Amino acid sequence: MIDTELFLQEATDYGFTSYSGVPCSFLKEFINYIIDSPEIDYIPAANEGDAIAIAAGVYLGGQYPVVMLQNSGLGNVVNPITSLLQTFEIPVLIVVTLRGDPSASPDEPQHRLMGKITTDLLDLMEVPWSFFPTENSEIKNTLETVASSIMRQGISHALVMKEGSVKPHQIDSHSDQALKQEQTSYESPSTHPDPKREKVLRTIVDNTGRGDLIIATTGYTSRELYSIADRPNHFYMVGSMGCAVSIGLGLAKTKPTARVIVVDGDGALLMRLGAITSLCHENPKNLIHILLDNGEYESTGSQKTVSKTIDFSLVATASGYSHVAKHISLSDLEKHLSSQVNKLSFIHMPTEPGISNNLLRPKIAPPQVASRFKRHIQELD
Repeated sequence: MIDTELFLQEATDYGFTSYSGVPCSFLKEFINYIIDSPEIDYIPAANEGDAIAIAAGVYLGGQYPVVMLQNSGLGNVVNPITSLLQTFEIPVLIVVTLRGDPSASPDEPQHRLMGKITTDLLDLMEVPWSFFPTENSEIKNTLETVASSIMRQGISHALVMKEGSVKPHQIDSHSDQALKQEQTSYESPSTHPDPKREKVLRTIVDNTGRGDLIIATTGYTSRELYSIADRPNHFYMVGSMGCAVSIGLGLAKTKPTARVIVVDGDGALLMRLGAITSLCHENPKNLIHILLDNGEYESTGSQKTVSKTIDFSLVATASGYSHVAKHISLSDLEKHLSSQVNKLSFIHMPTEPGISNNLLRPKIAPPQVASRFKRHIQELD
């Protein structure tokens, strides 16, 4: 067994200071220490895939992140790993536990199959892996392997943790989020017609500057934003549907002096609705979450979402956003963007479906989108 404190201190020396994930009994020593440590930031995730997206945002903001998860959660990370990390070439350290280890004593029945295929899944996703150290003397070599992959080659790496790898560590305190600002809710009279998504995006572009970091969800939102204005402070998502808000959370926590604007869609938000609970738990005051709701999966043939039966503003209020705006006009959006509101904000904007006939796809490849975006953020410092 290794000493938790020794591993995490050495990992911190390598630059790993931001952690996210979903607990596993094999990881409790890690998480207990991390919660107590003033040098390490821990963002709890509702879903392992959300943790991967949070880590992506942290990396784009200039830090090296770690995601911790039980191998049962590998199913939840397949899409974010393959279509976010691998597609944009974002390197993350993933610590995955080996429940159902075939070489160990029998585990609970739900872990047996995943235990057999854990390393095979990592191989299929083209994620290099090695076993988590079990002796203190192995820590340095393990971290050298990880650093070589992530920091020198830009490739994610997984450490597979077997049961009993880490000595017990008792938690000293239970840190919690700071008290939120008093919530406010504003509802504009719904007398104006719903605008086209393109007009909303133009309003966002016209009222933001190079110091604003814009995450655009996958599909037509990213394509229309690119067509309106291709800027280095724009991150155009492809794939990893529903991960925009988690990327924004990781980025907002890493770059608290920048304004992060997440432009989301109703279908995408519904896919990972639990992600907003982590966002509101962390309560980054520099993030604005704008939901464009046309009630459709428009880019796949305009199939209807279930958004018409949901009051997103009530969901946002109950989740803990400090400022919630519902059905506002383009002029109201312009005022909000120009007011520099220092609150975690949620803006629900119903939009009319429809796109221009010559809508372009971004000509810049995803890895270049990520590297340009990351470089732009570095230049802001």
